[in-house]
Amino acid sequence: MRAALTHRRLPLVAALVAVALGLPSLGAGWLMDDYLQRAAILGLPVLNEFFDSPMDMFRFLDGDAERTTRLMDFGVLPWWTYTGIRAQFWRPVTVLTHCIDYWLWPDRPSLMHAQSLLWFGGLAGVVALLYRRISGPTWAAGSAALLYAIDDARGVAAGWLAGRNALVAAFFGVCALLVHDRWRRGGWRAGAVLAAVLFAASLLSAEAGIATCAYLAAHALFVDPGTWRQRCRALAPYVLVVVIWRASWRWLGYGVASIGLYIDPLGEPLRFCANAVTRAPVLLLGQWAAPPSETTALVAPETVRWLWIGAMVFLVLLAAVLLPLLRRDRVARFWALGMLLSVVPICATFPADRLLTFVGIGAMALLARFLGVAFGRPDWRPRSLAWRVGAVSLGVVFILIHVIVSPAVLAFRTACPLGPKAFVDQFHVYTPMDGTVADQDVIIVNPPSALHAGYLPLLRDMARQAVPRHTRTLAPGTPSVTMRRPDSHTLVIRPEEGYLEWIFDRLFRDEQHPMASGDRVVLTGMTAEVTALTDDGRPAEVTFQFAVPLEDPSLRWLCWRDGAFVPFTPPAVGQTAALHVDMPLL
Repeated sequence: MRAALTHRRLPLVAALVAVALGLPSLGAGWLMDDYLQRAAILGLPVLNEFFDSPMDMFRFLDGDAERTTRLMDFGVLPWWTYTGIRAQFWRPVTVLTHCIDYWLWPDRPSLMHAQSLLWFGGLAGVVALLYRRISGPTWAAGSAALLYAIDDARGVAAGWLAGRNALVAAFFGVCALLVHDRWRRGGWRAGAVLAAVLFAASLLSAEAGIATCAYLAAHALFVDPGTWRQRCRALAPYVLVVVIWRASWRWLGYGVASIGLYIDPLGEPLRFCANAVTRAPVLLLGQWAAPPSETTALVAPETVRWLWIGAMVFLVLLAAVLLPLLRRDRVARFWALGMLLSVVPICATFPADRLLTFVGIGAMALLARFLGVAFGRPDWRPRSLAWRVGAVSLGVVFILIHVIVSPAVLAFRTACPLGPKAFVDQFHVYTPMDGTVADQDVIIVNPPSALHAGYLPLLRDMARQAVPRHTRTLAPGTPSVTMRRPDSHTLVIRPEEGYLEWIFDRLFRDEQHPMASGDRVVLTGMTAEVTALTDDGRPAEVTFQFAVPLEDPSLRWLCWRDGAFVPFTPPAVGQTAALHVDMPLL
């Protein structure tokens, strides 16, 4: 085992293992953001006016109220979207990789996934080289390499085409670290320039590339052999790259604002810090143990609080058993600090395992060294019975999770990066509709996810089917909605939990821009007016006024029932109706 883990070709083995476990992704197809990116690159007619070039594939919302209103009117965005919302990401390197896909095989998602697998394998390979570079050709470096290659937290990034940016950014970031270490400890002067270039490539692949700085800072503290002045000077090129990148990023109009799931750390530092306190423990729990950090998006707020408490207890126990190792081992401190600092930037959005590419680098290196202490029994290991019981118990749990369960889960998550296909498909509108829908407005009363329902025009356009004139999403469907019809043109809807309760409904409007009673949103053929608020200030009831009677043939009504979208008949004038979705939050 030791000979295998220290073999010079282990990085290649780690890369091949990662690719092999990721092969199920070849059948994953396109998912969610992939549809928007496909429209941006190919210039599909359905959204052609909203994307000027393929480089816009990550420029989802630009803060232009007029453009946002047009997207709402068309139906890609729900009516409650804040018109000043902005979500634009500068990722030209990743865009280039997707352009290659669409230039060479635009209708072959399996080959697009094959490119993602190459990035996944490449990342696993360079991470293995980094472990060996920092720790030497040891069994701990080899173990960490394999643990990273089979870690299921990489499954979503490897299996979702729109998540490729995380792999590309991490690949270039790790290459920058390799070159930086060769410069600082090997005396390779050219590395000073090359490492900065690779770091810039990481930043231009995804904003998450800023996490490279976490390991650069940790390297300066615990690995770099120079004086403190030399170490600080060595970081200067990267500081310059960050300053130029950030200034260019802002000057070109990139950034996020008024969007529920993202926070600009520099633009809203207090809000970012408050969210980091709640998000960081959940992210670390998702990397080291279970459940996946995305769980917070699927459960009720009360459950999220208990999950956070559980994460804090786990992290305290983990710190207690790691403390002897960290006191003795400078390299372990390097990996631990890199891991902790790399958590900070990803707290800018909701917790998700696809964000853990950099965090996992330090975590798997630390895990491998910890297992060596827990089961290898070095002379300096604490003699305390409590420590030994705790360390061995956690070690057994970690082996069960990361060695036995993780490879199978990784294969599953690459095949189904956003969940089982049958489960995900039910959120999309696949209801058969004939060509007359091109002259109709499709009214979706209670979709369980407004985000998924908004992809209806893109799905039909990809399938070369007639696209609705407009698409309207009226209310969140979970767990139920009640409606009444005061006259022929009006429908009043009251969701049981109110509007903007679910995290992905808040994607379109953040808490800094609440809606007030009496607010009206005017779209073609329909006006939505907030007529009541919940106790915490969210819309509780909304009145929808249509330009034509609800029975008019220009309106095609759908509702979500029993796991599918089916035709719906509005209640008669003076009558009420209720729709229940049997998918309550946990």
